[in-house]
Amino acid sequence: MINDQWINDPSLAGINREKLMFLQKLVVDSGRITDKEKMPFLLALASKAKSSNISFTTDETDRIITTLKKHSSPDEHARMDQLLQMYTMFK
Repeated sequence: MINDQWINDPSLAGINREKLMFLQKLVVDSGRITDKEKMPFLLALASKAKSSNISFTTDETDRIITTLKKHSSPDEHARMDQLLQMYTMFK
């Protein structure tokens, strides 16, 4: 599992810490879901982000994804790609 060291990566400087902590919870929680639970998980995540007024610019998203992948295993990397693909379908 990705550890929380990714949050301290210098490439994320300037991104609100609350946003990064929200994503840390996402990373931890997504490691516990089955394939069947992915879609409900993403929908709940989108709802929670909206209700918490959390949104990301394209630049923030790109930097975060690159950083998470840098700190992940090949299996985690593949899982992130799958989640991102599903997310972009419903965006």
